[in-house]
Amino acid sequence: MNEVRSKTDAKPSAQLKDESKEWVKDLQPADVEYLQNLPYTIRVPSYNVIIVHAGLVPGVPLDSQQPIDMTSMRGVKMRGHEYTGSHVNADGPWAHAWTGPEHLYFGHNAKRGLQADWLKHPFATGLDTACVKGHRLTGAVVRSAGQKPVLISVPAKQIYSSD
Repeated sequence: MNEVRSKTDAKPSAQLKDESKEWVKDLQPADVEYLQNLPYTIRVPSYNVIIVHAGLVPGVPLDSQQPIDMTSMRGVKMRGHEYTGSHVNADGPWAHAWTGPEHLYFGHNAKRGLQADWLKHPFATGLDTACVKGHRLTGAVVRSAGQKPVLISVPAKQIYSSD
């Protein structure tokens, strides 16, 4: 059975940064409730996989991860002997520090692009290839636990955002 973590504490933003997010104003209460209850992570034990939007802080148990890191983390900073999530690309990437045992698939880091080097990142694969900016959409077909996935990439249909 897949394990999911819900977004019970998420609140819709009252202020929109730009016109590309105007669609949010058209959401009905049922839409907002649905989105708020989507999981932050999906765990697939039969494949030894965790899926997350942005990232997980290495060394922190899954049930102790912070929602802000799971949705917007791009790197990590060292604080003593522990990592903390960082939301800017200037900090060190975190995928190399993720030691599993589950393999983590993540996105939200178009500037670093595809991070699929199993020698550098044996337990993490970054799939963001900037589809939203009109580049490519990349996915992973996981065939079995511990085996390299098959990566599939297709051109973006259009530019969805220039942010």
